[in-house]
Amino acid sequence: MRQSVDVNRVLEQNRRYHDEVEADVYDTRMGVIHDSFTVRQMIAELERVLGRPLPTGCTVVDVGAGTGNVAVKLAMSGRFDRIIAADISEGMLARARASAEAAGCSIETVQTDMVRLPFEDETIDLVVGCAVLHHLPDPLAFMAEVRRVLKPGGSCIFIGEPSKWGKRIIETLKLPLIGVNRVYKLVSGRPGISWEHDNIDVHTFSIRDLRRVTAGYENVRLVPEGFLETVLDQSFFTAIRYMQGTLPGVIPVVTAIRRTCRALDQSLLNRIVPRDLRTDMKFSAVKPARTDTASVT
Repeated sequence: MRQSVDVNRVLEQNRRYHDEVEADVYDTRMGVIHDSFTVRQMIAELERVLGRPLPTGCTVVDVGAGTGNVAVKLAMSGRFDRIIAADISEGMLARARASAEAAGCSIETVQTDMVRLPFEDETIDLVVGCAVLHHLPDPLAFMAEVRRVLKPGGSCIFIGEPSKWGKRIIETLKLPLIGVNRVYKLVSGRPGISWEHDNIDVHTFSIRDLRRVTAGYENVRLVPEGFLETVLDQSFFTAIRYMQGTLPGVIPVVTAIRRTCRALDQSLLNRIVPRDLRTDMKFSAVKPARTDTASVT
């Protein structure tokens, strides 16, 4: 994790970038689909990271919900009383509401910079987040906020955070595409693809970082996963979806390849790739019902 950032700049650039750029293209760029298969897949992933079945009939907050990739799927499952999607970008939340309506389910949305979550102390049963912590100026302070709003014994689950070494591998493989993008902009006079910016993708995480982030929690589970799917997706498939996604057959083919890579990750690579080299940092933790905490696994 970076130790020092300009908080106001990070918040403003994230809000503007996700409002002005990502809201219109994120689902296509990331291949977000809402169907029965992806709902089961999301529930299974969250339960795998939590280490037990998700609670049911409760209030869930999806922090950094974006276009609703997690929130809509949880709502579609019908297992929860209330799903709240929280994000800094109203444009992304508008997409989340539209996706929920199209899927025939209901979510609530709230815009927040997440410096302080807009919920009372100890009122939330479960907090989930997908690819959110690396956008925040201070993940440590944010996790203290999550602990504040959780009920005693309530859980949080975070998935999709970039690993330090995984990010370096991906950035190395992306160098040819970045070069092509620069040539494209020079020749065409067009802006080309907007690649990541230091004030938007702020942090990467090591196992050591995750131990710091989860300080003050108990029953912490660190579950770094993934390699092949994320490396190929972020190095190549994202650009293919972005530039060729409207052509017939492109999205289904890319989706099928991603699922094959995910199956290989789950069956083999998650066992043999060192934990710090895995690309998706995931963890779960529980707010203590008492003051002492348990060990990290």
